[in-house]
Amino acid sequence: MPYRTRLVERIVPYRWVLEPALGVVLFLSWVIAGLPFEFQSALALTFYCAAVAVSRVLPPVSLGLLWLAVLGEATESVSMPMPFRVLSAVAVLIAVFGIAAHSGPVVRWLDFASAILVAPMLAYLFTVRGELKFPLIGPVIGGYYTSQGVGLLLMSLLLAVTFVAGWLLGFLVARQRASSVGAGAEEGAGPGPETGNHSVLVWLASSGGTPVPESDPNRTGLVRRLTRRQLTFDIAGAVLFAVLCLPFDSAGLFGISGDGGARSAIVVVIGFTVAVAVRRISPAVALAIAWLTAVLQMTTGHSIQFSDVAILVVLYATAAYGDRIVRWSGLISAGLGAVVAALYLSLTAALNQSYLDLLSGAISRLALEFVFLVVVSATVLGLSWVLGLLMRTWRNARMSRRAQVVAEFDRARAVEDVVVEQERTRIARDMHDVVAHSLAVVIAQADGARYARHADPDAVDVALKTIASTARSALGDVRVLLAELRHAQPEGPQPSLDDLDRTVEQVRAAGLDVTVERIGGYRMLGSAQQIAAYRIVQEALTNALRHGDTSMPATVVLAEVAQRDGGPGITITVRNTMKTVLTDTPATGALPRVGHGLPGMRERATLAGGSLAAGPAGGEFLVNAFLPAGETA
Repeated sequence: MPYRTRLVERIVPYRWVLEPALGVVLFLSWVIAGLPFEFQSALALTFYCAAVAVSRVLPPVSLGLLWLAVLGEATESVSMPMPFRVLSAVAVLIAVFGIAAHSGPVVRWLDFASAILVAPMLAYLFTVRGELKFPLIGPVIGGYYTSQGVGLLLMSLLLAVTFVAGWLLGFLVARQRASSVGAGAEEGAGPGPETGNHSVLVWLASSGGTPVPESDPNRTGLVRRLTRRQLTFDIAGAVLFAVLCLPFDSAGLFGISGDGGARSAIVVVIGFTVAVAVRRISPAVALAIAWLTAVLQMTTGHSIQFSDVAILVVLYATAAYGDRIVRWSGLISAGLGAVVAALYLSLTAALNQSYLDLLSGAISRLALEFVFLVVVSATVLGLSWVLGLLMRTWRNARMSRRAQVVAEFDRARAVEDVVVEQERTRIARDMHDVVAHSLAVVIAQADGARYARHADPDAVDVALKTIASTARSALGDVRVLLAELRHAQPEGPQPSLDDLDRTVEQVRAAGLDVTVERIGGYRMLGSAQQIAAYRIVQEALTNALRHGDTSMPATVVLAEVAQRDGGPGITITVRNTMKTVLTDTPATGALPRVGHGLPGMRERATLAGGSLAAGPAGGEFLVNAFLPAGETA
């Protein structure tokens, strides 16, 4: 892979050689084939090759040379053989593609008009002046059989579709280059993930140094990136489609039916198979191939086959996977294809039954058949396109729902982070007061011992013992704090477990019966642990009052623990009966709102060196916390 990248980077500056090389190849093909040399035909082919050669660097000149070649070929006196006509059609296709890929808006749309106008002129050279003849069936109008006019019409349609498909691919290449490749790739960077260009076709058609405009909001992509699994699935589906065509189209493939020929039937099946294979990786290319194959099927005289199902698959893909331009091209193709298919089936039926006579009464029957076939074809083709559009809408809605769920989870996580931060701030204020009180006691005892050491030496020991006890308690509080979160907070009285009775009475007065049970003592807890215990019980009772069943009593148990993982401490258990919860999910599908209670209690217990668990338990809501003694915090 690195070697390939280095090779690509070396040949990038020489991309402009591609079109001249193609022009030389076309000219050499004419020489090697041994075609007759006539000055006018040679001049026309030279113009064709020159149009191909300069289509990248001079698109307007290329378009002018193209028209000179077509007019020169149309006015020639000698009818050229079929290989010459094929070379000229190939040259027109390449030139139309190159002009659309590298020209400005004005020349690009002139190129589009030229692709449509050149098609009937070359069809005339193929059929009337060339070797491609059609059966002489039907009445003679203006010296030509009706079947000749139908053949000219179908050949014009074939060439027009071919040239317009080449123009569409060039147009998509130009838009993708302008929007996704960027100036860096245009200045010589090779294709790769760093340039955003993963299409070899787009890279080959890039300007090779020509400045391109900034990306527009309607930018499009020619080739979609698929996973290996998706690519394998598409190829396997195309192979399965080709296998199914063998028994259903066996009459045409093996030359049993009188429609067309076996070779052309095989080419039709191959074309539709390729369109099915690339329908998802490049809907635009699949649509172009499907159009070309369908018109080839009509030109060679084949009737409706099983392989025509590929047209429905391609129309579905244009709506489901294509961008805005490809999607609307698919809809236009559905309407235009319905008219073309109805016209083809009506005319072929009329020719086969030999009643295509403008003076007969069968014209009314032919018109009715045409209208009926247009309605049926438009319904079938349009339904395929609509199904693809519905699949696209469903896929976008599913992605939107996934994004909404992710956003809801992110919002819930952000709310919880805010709650935790608010609780940390509140704890910092409490701990600020605790530590300030402890330091004040230490300073007072130290000053008193310093002044009393001569008059009362025993008072020094008492003071030092008090200092040690207070400092040890303050050290535990500081270790619980972990870090100083906030400094300038207003001072206030600090609650402790001694204030729990007042809180319980307030909850009882609010309508919830509370039973408090104390097992052992809690004097071994430091100030930080007592504040945490008080806040946990307070929040648990508040949640029980707001969200629980107030007709049933709540219980609070404070139990001293001699030894646990965190050493001696106290366990706090709060139980309350839950309300009956409806099991129906809200219609909006939103996630439940995250409150401040549980995250705040859990954060307080963690910063106090303990742990907390809360959740439903058999119809009750249980809060169970453990806080270690202050000396081991």
